[in-house]
Order: sequence, then structure tokens, then C-alpha cells
Amino acid sequence: MSKLTDLRFVIVSGKGGVGRTTVAATLARAAAASGKRVLLAAAAATDRVGRMFGQSQPLGASITTLAPGIEGVNITPASSLHEYGLKVLRSELITRAVFDNRAVRGLLGAIPGLDAYALLGKAWWHTTETNEGRPRYDLVVFDGPATGHAALMLRIPQAILNVMPKGPLAGDARAIIQLLRDPARAALVIVTLAEDLPAREASELAAQARGPLAIPLGPLVVNALATDALSAPAVDSVLTAWSVQQRGGSATTGDARLRATLRMAAGVRAHREAAERVLEGLKRDPGLPMITLPRIPTAEIGPAIIAELTPHLAEQIR
Repeated sequence: MSKLTDLRFVIVSGKGGVGRTTVAATLARAAAASGKRVLLAAAAATDRVGRMFGQSQPLGASITTLAPGIEGVNITPASSLHEYGLKVLRSELITRAVFDNRAVRGLLGAIPGLDAYALLGKAWWHTTETNEGRPRYDLVVFDGPATGHAALMLRIPQAILNVMPKGPLAGDARAIIQLLRDPARAALVIVTLAEDLPAREASELAAQARGPLAIPLGPLVVNALATDALSAPAVDSVLTAWSVQQRGGSATTGDARLRATLRMAAGVRAHREAAERVLEGLKRDPGLPMITLPRIPTAEIGPAIIAELTPHLAEQIR
């Protein structure tokens, strides 16, 4: 498949809590650094993208410049449906009269999957935007919903075509499918942690992408991977000896800070050893090319952290 930063549309998904938004922001940074004009489209009730780029205001439904070469937008179902209504009805007054009507809102809210399709449709629409005869963006990075919701969202365009093979809605659904299934233009990037449950969900989503969704897959991103520096022979021998003493009750170093450091180091090493077992499983299933990003201990992901992660991602992108 094409290099990620040479695509037009990348959807980032994975289990909740694995760092999808961090990876999407880092990918946007890497693409912009290579000269691409990037839109980072988020679909989150709580904005994190703005903070990752040092914005003082939350990212909203209007396009906002986040950094050189990067613009951002926070997509919501309500704003997406309003924009689609305006596109079809060609009148702000009529659009408001229709979509602000309580009965209409109730009807739309009862349609299964409509909210998810509104998010996907809005993100796709930005790939079609032009400026002076050329695409407005070289790459749209869609920080999509978590695994289960993403699979539902990606099924909807084909479901629309199955039910309504003609009409404006069908035309857009067909165009979305054509983009999503083109490995030269689009990919689904799955993010996971080197832990059992996120890895299992990553494998399940990859199986759906290869099967009924028929969407090309990018590399698997393993986020927040603990360092392997503590497995170096010299360090390993010290920690192994200390662990044996701990189990035998003979670890008697009198320095409390040293004991705390050794405990922390032993914990990190154990976490990495467990992660290695999960990584071996991921190499077999889903068996995708793998990108790893390091664990950075911080309570808040901001511009400095994204800048730190960007070269790690950029050097591994295929």
C-alpha cells in the first residue's frame, strides 16, 4: 500500500483509551513536516486536539489553523447534518426550519447509525474540497470513534446503497465507498496498547476490515510501549538479583530512594516483558506492519509531547 502520508484519507481507530487522538495528531504533524496540507478531523465530545496543539480555545465545528500546514475541525453529528441539509436545500433559513424542528430531530435521532454516518460523511466531504482548482487538503486524518462504533460507521455507506441505490444520498455513499476501498488513497490505521484486551479488539477490527468492510489497512500502531532499556544485560542482572532478594526477604538496602527506584525499574521491566508477549501475538494476528510509540509519563498531552512523538512515527511510516 501507499505510504501513509501520501494518502488522501486516513481513519484512526482502536479501543477507547489507547491514544487514538495522540496518534492522529502525531500523524498530522508528521505529514505536515513532509510538506502536506493536512486537516485533522476529530469526532469527540470533549476536545483534546486543541490542547495538543496549544490552542487556548476548544476545537469547534469551524475550521481552525492548528499549526503550519495543519488545520483542524471537531465534527459533531448535529453540525454535520446541518451542513448536509444546507448543501441539499441551499437555504440557511429552510435548513434551520427543518433541522431545528423537534419532530424532525426526533425522527433523525431514531434512525440507527445516522449520527455515525454524519461524522464519516463530513470527514469524507473535506477530502473533496478544492481551492483554486486543487484539493484544499493533501491528507485528511480522521480521529474516528472507538472500535465497535468505527466498524458500524464503516458499514453504513454500503447499507445505504443496498436500500437506496439511487438519489443524492446514494451518490455520496458510493463516492465514500470508492475512496475507502482504494489503497492508493485511503487506509484504516488501528491503534492499540501492548495489552491483551486492546490487542484483541485490534485483531477483531482488522478482521472486519479485511472481510466485510473491504477497507485497506495501514500499519498497526502500538502506542505507549514501555522502554526495553531495563532489559539490557547489565541492568537486567541487577534487577534480577534484587528481585530474588525481595522474594527471599533479604533485600536490605538502607536507602529508601534507591529501594523505590529499584521497585519502579522492576515494574517497568515486568510491564515490558508482558508487552513483548502481546507483541508476539500481534505479529501473528493481525500480522500487520507495526509502528511503536514510546510511553511518555505525563498527565497531559500537549504540543511538546506531540513534537517528541513525531520523529518516532515519521521514521517508521511505510
